[in-house]
Amino acid sequence: MNAIDRADKAKAILESPVYNEAYEGVRAAILANIEKCSLSDTQTAEDLRRCLKLLKDVRANMAVMLQGGKVEAFKIQEEQRRKDNPLRNFFR
Repeated sequence: MNAIDRADKAKAILESPVYNEAYEGVRAAILANIEKCSLSDTQTAEDLRRCLKLLKDVRANMAVMLQGGKVEAFKIQEEQRRKDNPLRNFFR
């Protein structure tokens, strides 16, 4: 799968109401558990913070894929524009 295909799939996921609802539900559950965690239970609190970070990392990774696809599409578009330029070989 190339960068543009991955970007299209990442965009569909990131814009999906179902994904966003699930993301927010998981995030809210993690935050609620952090709030309920006793101050003495540092291991559980640390595990929950890791879960929250991983959740954010998944979304960030898809955003990177989306951006990478946009860059790749731009490069392809620019290359095509150069090929289509009637003055391309004029000065050679």
